[in-house]
This record gives sequence, structure tokens and C-alpha cells, in this order.
Amino acid sequence: MSMSTPVRSRHAARPAPRRPRSPFRAPKFWLLPMIVVIVLAAVGTALYMGGLANPTGHLKDFPVAVVNEDSGTEETAEGAPAQNLGQEIVTGFADRAAEGEELDLRVLSWTDAQKQLDNGEVYAAVVIPESFSSDAAGLVAGSLTREGASRPSVTVYTDPKAGALAARLATGVVEPGLKQASTSLGEQLSSAALDAEAQARDAVEQQLTASQNEQARRTQEAAAQAGPATEAFARQLAQQQAGTPAQLAEQLAPAVSASSAVLLQDPINIASATYHEVEDGTALGMGSFYYAILLLVLGLTGSIGVNVLVDGRLGITPLEMGPAFLETRRTTLSRWKTLLLKWGIFVTAAAPASGVVMWVAAAAGVPLPNGGTLFLISWLAMSAVSAAVFALLTVFGNAGLLVSMIYLVLMGLPSSGAVVPVEALPGFFRAIAPWEPLHHIANAVRSVLYFGSGTETGLGADVLSLVLILAVSLVLGFLCSAGYDRAFGRRGAKAAGQAAV
Repeated sequence: MSMSTPVRSRHAARPAPRRPRSPFRAPKFWLLPMIVVIVLAAVGTALYMGGLANPTGHLKDFPVAVVNEDSGTEETAEGAPAQNLGQEIVTGFADRAAEGEELDLRVLSWTDAQKQLDNGEVYAAVVIPESFSSDAAGLVAGSLTREGASRPSVTVYTDPKAGALAARLATGVVEPGLKQASTSLGEQLSSAALDAEAQARDAVEQQLTASQNEQARRTQEAAAQAGPATEAFARQLAQQQAGTPAQLAEQLAPAVSASSAVLLQDPINIASATYHEVEDGTALGMGSFYYAILLLVLGLTGSIGVNVLVDGRLGITPLEMGPAFLETRRTTLSRWKTLLLKWGIFVTAAAPASGVVMWVAAAAGVPLPNGGTLFLISWLAMSAVSAAVFALLTVFGNAGLLVSMIYLVLMGLPSSGAVVPVEALPGFFRAIAPWEPLHHIANAVRSVLYFGSGTETGLGADVLSLVLILAVSLVLGFLCSAGYDRAFGRRGAKAAGQAAV
């Protein structure tokens, strides 16, 4: 009987594959998204509120112009020395500025101050008028003569087009110095008024004494002719009237009234004036900031839209449009070509988009001077933002969307200098401002809309900075994309069904 070894069938049953573990059972599925939200809340609050919450506490080199047009007073016949009280105020401001780093005080002529106000180089100008010293002297004289006198006045010019908060900060920085100057001048004028009061009383007393002495001499001469008894009586009468001139001088001499004394203690009238009146449609001077924010948002969201659509068409990620879930054959385009493709699509679309933004804004009543320059600035701004977004997406992948939000929005808004001036930001935000697109976009748009788009406004520097940010972003994206392709292969190259390009 022959024995045969049973042969196992090639189609013998194999163990069934293990069922994939449900993702809902993994703690990371629930915790990681929540951690991302919490971290973003902490980082966003720290950046946004930390940069904008306390501008007065971070003032450094805040540019303010001081203009002294005071012609002073000449030396009087009574020997009072010539004075220029306006120069004393300027010196007081300079001493205060030298004590700390809050003020960048610029002592200018009114012509130069106007130029810097026109270019947005200073946030305020303190102007001391020509009649300041003479008005102060007249205030002292008026306190004794009861005649009307003008208070010495100082005008603080601010420009809401440089930023509504900048104008308020400028007023807040300048007014304490002017109040201190008014108090100091008040001490001088009060002392001068008391001296003038004493001089007036002495003059009246001298006149009364001279008149009394003349009268006493005549009485004495007449009494000498009348006999010894009359002469003795005349001498006794003269002795009794010896203090009369001083008493009468206290009553007859002009004196500083209580109301005049109060006015002299705080003599300077501080007037506020708007240097540039804001037109309708400029959002009270904030229109340039809103326009810059619009360009930033369009650059960011437009880039995200291009990224989703292009990756969907390349088959890198599924493309979900409403209820439709589309998957296409994966194309392993190199990362640097993908970066160039996405950015090229966006830059091409950004040109007509810039024109559409201007057209719709004009239709909404926004004044848009220097239209050609504004168009080019808008196109450059969106292109620079897009380059930064695509570079970060290349470096960080999908996480680049979060990094872009942090870099462009959460870090960009506080450091833009459009809400709170850069000179009133904490040191960290002053340091990152040159590398934030929104800072240069806001400055450039403000220059074009409000300050004539001249080179004196800093427009050229902001344009070069945007070009530099654009170039650095693209170079960084190209280097990382080339390195990733060499080290890890092209995107999706290991997936089935790819089509090499």
C-alpha cells in the first residue's frame, strides 16, 4: 500500500487581516486638535494684546516737532531785561526729552515742520507763536491795570492721517510737558506780578510822601510866622501823619486780584488743531490701514485657495467641493516647480484683482489718488504675501497654513505700526516690524493715499522691503523644496498610479 503526502492547495485559506483600529479610540485624535486651538489662543493673545495693550508704556523715540516763532520782548525803560519765554519752553522740552527715550524731539522752523507733517515723519508739531512773550508780559500788566489781556497760547498740530491713535498719543506725550511749562511760567509771572504790585505800591507811597512832605513844609513855614505855639502844633501834626502815605498806598495802589492770581498760575492756553483734515471716505484717517489689511487678506486667502485647487488637480490631496469628493491621478511634480506654478498663477491673477479692488473701493466712495502707483503697490503687496505663504507651505506642509496665520496676521497686525505707532510698541514688535509684510504695506498705502507718494514719505524704502521679503520667501521655498525632493523624494512618488513629470 503506497503512502502519499497530501499537497496543500495554493488557494488554502489565509488568516483574515486584522481590522484597522478605529481612529476615534486614539487619544491623539481628540487631544491634538484641542491642543492646537489652545496654543493658538495663547500665542494669538500674547502677540496681539501684548503688542497693542499698553502703547504709552512702550514709547521710544516718538517723533514730535517743536517750533519757536516767539519774537521775545525788548529791554524796557524801567530796566526789565529782554526775554524769550518761548525759547525757555523749548529748552524745557529738550531737557525732558534728554531725561528718557520717549521723545524724538525735533526743534524745527515752521517750514521744515510742515514738510515733515506733510510726509508723515512727525506725529505732532508744537508751535509757539510770535506774540508769546509779549502776551505773557501783557498778562502781568493786565492783572494790575484791570485791562483785558490775551493769554499766551501754544498750538499742538496733530494729523489723523498718520493714525488716529498716533494723534492721541502725540497729544498725550506733549500735553504733560506743556502743563509743566505752564506751571513753571506761572511761577515766573506770579512772581513778576507781585514785584510789579510792590513797585506800584512803592511808587504811590513815594508820591504821597512827597506830597505830604511838601504840604508839611508849607504848614511849618506858615506856623513859624504865627508863633512858637502854632509851630509846635504843626510839628506834632506832622509826626502823627508820618505813616499816612504807606497806609493810603495800600488802599490806592493797584493790586493783583484773586482771579488774576489764579490765571497767572496757569497762564498758557493749549490749543489743539488738525493739520490735515480727513476727507469723506477715509474712515477718519484709518482707510489706508483697512486697505492694507484687505491686500494682506486677499494675498493670504487667495494663496490658500490656489494651493487647495492646484494640489487637488495634481492629485496630491482630494478636492472636496460641497458634496462632491474628487480624487484625480497623482502627478509627482517637483516641489520647486509646484511652488513656482502656484505662485505664478496667483501673481497673474493678482494684477486684475488689484484693479478690481480699486474699482470697487472707488465705487464705495473711497478717494484713491495716485491710481497708477496704488495699483502697482497693491499688486506687489499681494505678490509678496503670496510668496511668503507658499514658502511656508513648502517648508511646513499643511502646518504652513497655521504658521502663515501666525506670521502674517497675529505677528503682522501688532507690528504694522498702523494701529499703534512702531515707536509705541514693545521691543520685540519693533524688531520684527521690518520683516512683516503688513508693516510695509500699511506704510506704502498710507504714503500713496495721504502723503502724495513722494520719496520723502519713505515709499521707496517700503517698496524695496516688500521686494526683499518676496525674494527671500521664494529663495527659501526653492532651497527647501529642492532639499526635500532630494532627501525624501517627490510629493506622492511612493503612491500607486503616479504620472511622472
